[in-house]
Amino acid sequence: MTTLKSDLLKPLAQRLRNHFDATMSDRHNPGRFVWDWWHLPGRYTHLRTPAELFFPEELYTQIEKGLQQVGRDLLGCSEISPLWLSNYVEGCEQRLHADRPHGPWAFVLALNLKSNMFSGGETVLVRPEILDFWKNPARSGLAFEEDDIIQKVAPKFGRLLIFDPRIPHGVSRVSGTVNPLEGRLVLHGWFTPPNPSIEGGLRPQQIEKVLSSFDANFATFNQPLTTGTVAYRISIAAKGKVTRVEKLASSMASVASSRALDRHVKKFFLTTKFPSAKGSSQLTLPLTIEV
Repeated sequence: MTTLKSDLLKPLAQRLRNHFDATMSDRHNPGRFVWDWWHLPGRYTHLRTPAELFFPEELYTQIEKGLQQVGRDLLGCSEISPLWLSNYVEGCEQRLHADRPHGPWAFVLALNLKSNMFSGGETVLVRPEILDFWKNPARSGLAFEEDDIIQKVAPKFGRLLIFDPRIPHGVSRVSGTVNPLEGRLVLHGWFTPPNPSIEGGLRPQQIEKVLSSFDANFATFNQPLTTGTVAYRISIAAKGKVTRVEKLASSMASVASSRALDRHVKKFFLTTKFPSAKGSSQLTLPLTIEV
């Protein structure tokens, strides 16, 4: 299971933060009144609002497109869920939970002040080795502290955190301020289940035969797999020869089965010819494994 971090959206994060400051500093701005106190005892406590209601349409569209671009580049996912904006002040938190079936990847973009005025507020994730605890008998005799069980990721301004939402996760309790301008401010949502896409000289209908052939070939893959999503970027020369097969990201828990799948995918496409085109192409091939 993979956790990714990206600073690609940092310049846009500053624009989002500027709008938040301008809105929340003006006591009479109607944009302040969209917040919902999301409180489910023992589960969630924080302020939240659909981001589309808080930000101007132009700015919302820009961050939506920016996240879609990051998804395409890093994950092979080109679409996202509607965005949420959440604010955490004194006493706010999220207890451990898992998200299904929102999408194969969750993301959190930190917009709080660069010099945090609060303590806590980290994204908390149960470490994968704990989720696999009993499969390694050597671990059963070890002593464990909290940091050995969970990973804490501080909300660094402009940092986009991407993780597998099946991993139990939450937000550590915030303390130190009751001022929304000083709290943990994050934009968050999910990358939705992906589909194959093609860019460059080839058109979608030109790759259908190859993808159908891959589906039939994949049915012969007889090694055990674990549930998850994995995406590949396949570079195709103008004459139809595949020049490179690159794995973008994978949420498959088993390293061994992931490597076996990588070999199978590469063997198929490096020995497969696509139709010729006027220029080179890039095929993004995501695979959703359900076992």
